Amino acid sequence: MDSLGYKKDSRDLGGGAEVKRKYADRLDWHRVLDRNFVCKYFQDNEFEGYATLITIHQVKEPLTTVINGEEVLIVDDGYYWMQHFPWKSNYCVTTMFNDKKEIIQWYFDISKQNGISDQGIPFWDDLYLDVMVLPNGKFQMKDEDELEDALNRNAIELDDYYLAKNTMKDLIKSIKSMSLPVMQSSEHYFNLLLKHVKY
Repeated sequence: MDSLGYKKDSRDLGGGAEVKRKYADRLDWHRVLDRNFVCKYFQDNEFEGYATLITIHQVKEPLTTVINGEEVLIVDDGYYWMQHFPWKSNYCVTTMFNDKKEIIQWYFDISKQNGISDQGIPFWDDLYLDVMVLPNGKFQMKDEDELEDALNRNAIELDDYYLAKNTMKDLIKSIKSMSLPVMQSSEHYFNLLLKHVKY
């Protein structure tokens, strides 16, 4: 644990050989040619945990995704990806902004645990399940079949399977009511992180 109580980086992930550790700075993101990365810790009435911001200056090519039949551009020059790692939670959420600084999508990753690397970079141990949410409240769950397949192949433990399912169930309730503080205050933290971006 670090001084804030976050899980420190470790090569032994536990919970099955296929649990993948992913990092907030996304150094393997080859689509993005030029960007800035900012990481800050917040502790206030709305949110406690690490928040990061990737400012995307130049991309090799834009990226679109489809949510409930609606095509959404999520990566392009001048876009921003902000990620929150809520304290003692089994998920992280990426808020995506366009070049006009408008929210275009929230993307929730269910995690076995969140932590911090020896280099001070937040990470999450991915548990397959994701949910994409549009500003109009429409949402789409992803990769439920991958979670089932991982359990059937004994690639994850039963406890992690139920952790993922229960976390997703609780998240969906909050998403339907748009009551998650981390969603309601996205623009607030975005503006705070922007102050630390060096161009």
